[in-house]
Amino acid sequence: MADYSQLMNLEKQQKKRALSSSGQQSTTPSTGQSTAPSIHQLIDQSIEQSINQSTSQSIRNHTDKVMEKPRGFYITERLNQRIDEAVRYYQEKHNLKKVDRSIVVTVLLENEANWTDEALDLLLDKIIHQLTRRLTNR
Repeated sequence: MADYSQLMNLEKQQKKRALSSSGQQSTTPSTGQSTAPSIHQLIDQSIEQSINQSTSQSIRNHTDKVMEKPRGFYITERLNQRIDEAVRYYQEKHNLKKVDRSIVVTVLLENEANWTDEALDLLLDKIIHQLTRRLTNR
């Protein structure tokens, strides 16, 4: 089974091929019109490539390998819905068709600011509330 870094490398190779083939301008002899991609297509490709590169760099900078086996945990129905909405948002608004729940959750959890002592202390009341709910089955 391919890991995330292998999939990202394959995607980069495909994009490089697409960019190199789309970067070659030509004109149609009969009309003299350019067959090069539109400015909007080039901008969209550039933005998507930039996002993919920064995401890849962020993941590589942490030198954390993606876990072989999925790790499961319980989440609220509301959180489940929000994750689904985030995936849909990136797929529809930013045309990132390969975004899935795992990527969204990983990026959110890899935010270093969430893991400071101060940030964890701010969560204390919410953690106690969750523990209480689970112990009382509410």
